[in-house]
Amino acid sequence: QIPGSAPDKAVVKVEVEEKSTGQISIGAGYSSSVGPLGDFSIQEKNFLGHGQNVKLSLQLAASRSQVELAFTEPYFLDREIRAGFDVFHVQQDLQDVSSFDMKRTGFGLRAGYPISRDLSQSWNYGLRRSVVDDVDSSASTLIQDSQGTDFMSELGHNIRLNKLNDNLNPTSGYDLSLKTDLAGLGGDIRHLRNVASASTYYQIKDEWVVKLSGRAGYILGLGKDVHLLERFHLGGANLRGFETRGADPRDTSTNDALGGEWTYSSTLSLAFPLGLPAELGVSGRVFTDMGSVGSLSPTNSTTEDPGSLRVSAGIGMTWASPFGPLGMDLALPLVKEDFDEDELIRVNFGTRF
Repeated sequence: QIPGSAPDKAVVKVEVEEKSTGQISIGAGYSSSVGPLGDFSIQEKNFLGHGQNVKLSLQLAASRSQVELAFTEPYFLDREIRAGFDVFHVQQDLQDVSSFDMKRTGFGLRAGYPISRDLSQSWNYGLRRSVVDDVDSSASTLIQDSQGTDFMSELGHNIRLNKLNDNLNPTSGYDLSLKTDLAGLGGDIRHLRNVASASTYYQIKDEWVVKLSGRAGYILGLGKDVHLLERFHLGGANLRGFETRGADPRDTSTNDALGGEWTYSSTLSLAFPLGLPAELGVSGRVFTDMGSVGSLSPTNSTTEDPGSLRVSAGIGMTWASPFGPLGMDLALPLVKEDFDEDELIRVNFGTRF
């Protein structure tokens, strides 16, 4: 501190040290959807000193792998517009549920901006190459007919109203969004898809939080059938008590899940403490899930597509372990179809260094 221009003023000099903006992370975990997994990412949050974010990530799992390069400019054109692009390649083994493998390669452009403090809007454009291959010889004819390579050019719009008190661990407020995608600006795939999502939270008392969430979607083929890879699926993360895609329309002669052109699902849950020391980071929950998916075109003589309601209920826990968050749910189907695939226990575990 040195004297200022007057007796009652002073000049204060402060030395600051810039925090490192680079980050390398390595992770490992397990998911009921894709099996054992590992991931690696390298990120620079102040690329070339301009405040831009560049991230290269790689994820390898037993049945799924993905590599992605993402670039984000937080103040595009010196305005409050968050814009960027993504380049990616994904491949997934779906032999157990639908008798084929899938590959997707593409890039996307995106831009988002706030309309008000709680209301935001974003736009995106993507060009993707999709491949359905390694189709099992005994697979459903509906999957065999989809084998091959297709290109999709898609424009998307999303509007979101976020009134949550905390984006990571909300205890009150609500979150609403509507996403619309139009494919057919070139390419082989043409559809219009709308997905609406909503969630609300209410805290009964400290650490006792009720959550109600729901999602509904519809996809309409424009001049041609909806592509196999663009249909909705139900089961697993969005309907516990059922395997991933376990409540889909299904070819019962081959047991292949086929997906549908509309879906809805909802969850009502209560999170609560288990009476253990807070530093252990263990909490419990009870929940009930419900939903349906249906409307498959084309069909064949062995297709089951009732579009009926499925319901499950269960209990679960989350542990913020020193090795990363561990989530486990035990659920039982209460309302189901005879051809559905059940799943009693669902586990998600991961950590990052």
